[in-house]
Amino acid sequence: MTRILSSLLGIGLLGVTASALLLAQEAPQPPKVMAIFREDIKEGKEAAHQQSESRFMGAAAAAKFPANVLGLQSLTGSSQVWFLEPHDSFESIGKTRAAMRNPELATLDASDGEFRTASRTWIAVYRPDLSFHGQQLMQTLPKARYLNIIMMRTRPDRDQDFAEVAKMAVAAAERSMDDQPVATYQVVSGAPNGTYVLFEPSASLKALDDAPERSRNLFQAMGDAGTKRFMKMASETIAQQEALLFAVDPKMSYPSRQIIAGDPAFWTPQIEEPAEPSKDAKPGKRSK
Repeated sequence: MTRILSSLLGIGLLGVTASALLLAQEAPQPPKVMAIFREDIKEGKEAAHQQSESRFMGAAAAAKFPANVLGLQSLTGSSQVWFLEPHDSFESIGKTRAAMRNPELATLDASDGEFRTASRTWIAVYRPDLSFHGQQLMQTLPKARYLNIIMMRTRPDRDQDFAEVAKMAVAAAERSMDDQPVATYQVVSGAPNGTYVLFEPSASLKALDDAPERSRNLFQAMGDAGTKRFMKMASETIAQQEALLFAVDPKMSYPSRQIIAGDPAFWTPQIEEPAEPSKDAKPGKRSK
């Protein structure tokens, strides 16, 4: 039960989504639509896969790919890489699929297949009514280094009950003055009905150390009666859940200019300059 509460309130790691979510001066809400790509990586091929995806992102930038991408490498669970692609509409997704017909991108994507055992794609829509401090989330994204992703599946025909449980969690977070944003997305294609995804970014894993105190504050905000009702409804509503911890990987990302501006040292690939030859070096011999 505590895991359910932690997941819904973003206790364990923090909250919300993802991907090159565009950051503007007005601090917009998270994107309305999210394309989520999961790749299962062969054992021992993680480094080679990272290099392959880095080449793809470089080609995407050169081709002015019409969407930004956030790449995530799994730290728990099986070896996975997730790519989060934000969109303003479903029509926008169609434009990115058309862009994949670019010969270079298509070739790079095909060659990357040798490092994967499987892949899957979901399309999800943002649920602002079930999320917490979406604008704050947008402001913190450039500094995010980890992302906790929680997949939840409701029991049949219990979406309305899930919405009530999530709203209880959000209200408690407001009362306890929780400062960690949480965004909830509902999968509308690619997964069984009743599938929800919570994205929780954090600047460091210190969020885990702070979890017990945050949990106590949230329970206190609910009160004894509210906590019992919450726990009962959550257990009756949620059939399955899985939490995975990811590291944000700038080499496998194609971030927006706004995201890069928020932390250029992290998001901009570091290019090593060739060493200057020693004055004592002679042609055909290495300097020591």
